[in-house]
Amino acid sequence: MGLLIVPILAFLIIIHELGHFFAARSVGVTVEEFGIGIPPRVKGWKRNGVLWSLNAIPFGGFVRVKGEDRTDVSPGSMNSVGPLKRGWFLVAGPLMNLLAAVVLSILIVGVQGKPVELAPLYIGTVAPASPAEEAGWRPGDKVVAVNGVELDESEAVVDAINANAGKETAVTIERGTRVSDTSLIPRTDPPPGEGATGIGVDNGRLSKVTIDEVQAGSIAEEAGLLPGDQIVAINGIEIEAFAQAVGILNGSQGSEATITLIRDDRQQDITFQVPETSILIQNVSNDSPAAEASLYPGDRIAEVNGTPVTSGSSFVKAIRDAAGDIAELRFVRQGEELTTAINVPPIPENTTNYHPVVSTGLAAAPVPAFQEAGISIVGTVIYEDVPPSQVVQEGWSQFWAIITGTVEMIRSMFTEGIERDQLTGPIGMGQLTSELLAETPEPAWVILTQLTILISVSLGVLNLLPLPALDGGRLLFVLIEIVRGGKRIAPEKEGLVHLAGMVLLLGLMFFIAFGDVTRIMDGESILP
Repeated sequence: MGLLIVPILAFLIIIHELGHFFAARSVGVTVEEFGIGIPPRVKGWKRNGVLWSLNAIPFGGFVRVKGEDRTDVSPGSMNSVGPLKRGWFLVAGPLMNLLAAVVLSILIVGVQGKPVELAPLYIGTVAPASPAEEAGWRPGDKVVAVNGVELDESEAVVDAINANAGKETAVTIERGTRVSDTSLIPRTDPPPGEGATGIGVDNGRLSKVTIDEVQAGSIAEEAGLLPGDQIVAINGIEIEAFAQAVGILNGSQGSEATITLIRDDRQQDITFQVPETSILIQNVSNDSPAAEASLYPGDRIAEVNGTPVTSGSSFVKAIRDAAGDIAELRFVRQGEELTTAINVPPIPENTTNYHPVVSTGLAAAPVPAFQEAGISIVGTVIYEDVPPSQVVQEGWSQFWAIITGTVEMIRSMFTEGIERDQLTGPIGMGQLTSELLAETPEPAWVILTQLTILISVSLGVLNLLPLPALDGGRLLFVLIEIVRGGKRIAPEKEGLVHLAGMVLLLGLMFFIAFGDVTRIMDGESILP
């Protein structure tokens, strides 16, 4: 299924280059070659005066026009037209990607509708000794309002809480049919990895939660749960969203939970003991404290310094509390209980990008309580029809949300840095496609279209950045020319800048590809 990324990327590259192609034709510039991939050339066909080529390096594409060497000023060359026309040629490719994303966003809304948003967010985890825990918040709670203001986006809730850091803040919480007004003081300098209130969050979308698989011999099987059962309530709280169900059961670890389900159109209750979960190691970096402690992917950490770790936040806190010292870990490997000691690096003075667990060389995540009990569940998002008169507006809103998110991500990359494992190339996108299709219950065409939209927006925005070799980098030279009153920078100087940029870009591509291949060979998932 990962190979489905190939036609997606091919489609987006062709769309991008067609933008350049038609823009060149529209301003009277002769197109000499339309290439898919980066040279050396593998095969080419001549048609209507244009060479259509396939090239050896399968990253990107290009449109070669007359006069690209800056010496040809004859009619039909790029140098024979003014800077505004050259600028139009450069921006047309990225604009085509953005236009494609808009059209596909409207298509999804028109055919599928839009998901029913229940709340800005559900609480997934609550860190020990955090303001959220002291306020009585629990996993599965729904955040309704901050300081009396109802908010409809998770980012708005987080921003509202952060804006009140250090001040007493009223937060309205909904738990089932019960609505509570709580009060807490968000921290101005929270521990690394926690946040101002100490919660992990998930967006709330109306969904039907169903049991997909039940492991043989598991607690769930002994309790009588079966594949196909629809979960409608947990501990008397009506289940509206997948994230809510996961949060409530995670918060029930070590105690009994009653699941209300529908089987064969009949409702029944099943009660079972929810096991304490553990932390699953997903990856161990070479030459790290975790590697020296002989920890391996697949190990499940149960305790740190004698304290059970049953959530991501409790694990982060336990490792952080051991910073600069040795932590004793109890873990399970292939059914055998073992212990080891890990040297936790001290907390650096600059903690902007510091994460206690990452500093040890571990990539780990808590095993959801459902999985620990032997249950695999799926959440089928429920969509509502959108009136024809609102399809375009709703499609544009969804597209704009992706645009703003992409821009914010790029800003964060340049201001805060980025980890290597956060970079993904075509190989990684193939892995992502395969995992999304395997784990997401939504129709395959919706997943593939949403992925196409996301990649198309990324290509459009990234290509407009003023970086050498990209469309935005070339556009920067056109803008400089306009500012200088039509005086162009020497062709050889501009050419050297773009050549250097191309070399760096290719190097980055191969660096990312190496990381993608390493992740796949290590059996590590690309999904969080």
